[in-house]
Amino acid sequence: MRNIVLNNVRPFVDGKIAEPAKICLVDGAWASSAPEGTPEFDAKGAVALPALFGLGLDFKEPLRDDIYTFRDGVDAMRRGGFYGGLYESSANAIDDSLKLAAIQQISAKCGLSFAFLGAFSMGYQCKDLAEMVELSEGGVVGFGDGNHNCSRSRFLRLAMEYGSMTGKRFFFMPLDDSLRHHGLVHEGSFADTLGMKGIPRIAETMEAFRILEMARFLKVPVHLKQVSCGETLKLIERARTQGVDVTCDVDIYHLLLDDSCLFDLDSHCNVPMPFRSAEDREALWQGLESGTVNAISVNHDPVLRQDKEVNFEDAVPGAVSLEVALPAIWKPLCTRLSAARAVELLSTAPAQLAGIEPAALKQGGQASLVLLDPDAETEVVSSMFAGKTRNCPLLGKKLPSRILGTYINGNWNEG
Repeated sequence: MRNIVLNNVRPFVDGKIAEPAKICLVDGAWASSAPEGTPEFDAKGAVALPALFGLGLDFKEPLRDDIYTFRDGVDAMRRGGFYGGLYESSANAIDDSLKLAAIQQISAKCGLSFAFLGAFSMGYQCKDLAEMVELSEGGVVGFGDGNHNCSRSRFLRLAMEYGSMTGKRFFFMPLDDSLRHHGLVHEGSFADTLGMKGIPRIAETMEAFRILEMARFLKVPVHLKQVSCGETLKLIERARTQGVDVTCDVDIYHLLLDDSCLFDLDSHCNVPMPFRSAEDREALWQGLESGTVNAISVNHDPVLRQDKEVNFEDAVPGAVSLEVALPAIWKPLCTRLSAARAVELLSTAPAQLAGIEPAALKQGGQASLVLLDPDAETEVVSSMFAGKTRNCPLLGKKLPSRILGTYINGNWNEG
């Protein structure tokens, strides 16, 4: 449905939520009126927010399209109110121009706004450099590690030196595999109680320090993905005072959960960056408040049900989030920060990091929005999710807000 009239809706315009009004959406734009016979929807005072932009999207296709496909991912984005995202697949390294062209062709058919990270090494193996200049000319917005740790510092230097020719930013998930040493959860009292092997904070902080020092030495812009420790934020603040161009994001689930969730031994809580202590979670919130954290990421990582519905220790790490991100985090963000800051962290800032035009609601302009009732609950059930995966740590929980509908790329989808 390309045309819709939203009645009694409160639009987010110019940094604030306006009084209830009528919005006419016609052929993808916010119009002054709609053609006769256009369907109408009573928003009942719900908020119309600019559509979101997702950091950390992985749709698995083509190598693991048995798990998930690009079509599944786009479906999930529309359900969750995302008009675009930064794509980087751990299973499909974009390490040459042919792979880049193939994924660009797939994404172009979807009508959403995608940006792509090229791999700085072939197959994320950190043995051979990818053709970063060629990838940059092809349109990648930066270079990533595919969430695979590059343990060889010399190779890391060579990659960043070569990549610096393009002026693009490097994206890293700071987690040292040798210090992780097959750990599954945060190294702390909950891990000790459960008798599980832990991942120490230094697995993150030492890797973050190495990356930041390399960036300072080579004068290369970097981004740290899925920061989970308060100490890492302190390293980022220090690096910025030394002139390092460093940005960072925090995963949505690390703002909502800490390692106390492990007591349920829910395999859906087995994620690549472990849930840290309650003190770390508070430090992440303080990082949002201070501006140290640039954006909130979603890190949508589908896992087959048979690989999650097993013992915690045997589960494949990863979590899907696109369908639940906004109703889960909106009210906590508005309570702790503000609606304006929430939109910035979930939409504007992620888009700017990816070099994509941010979504905005303006009379006469293109409209991509999500209609959210901030006071209606959402029960997280399996039918909410696209594709065949259900690996969400919030499955079975109730969220404090509810998506009533989305208008993405000129198409209205009622929630």
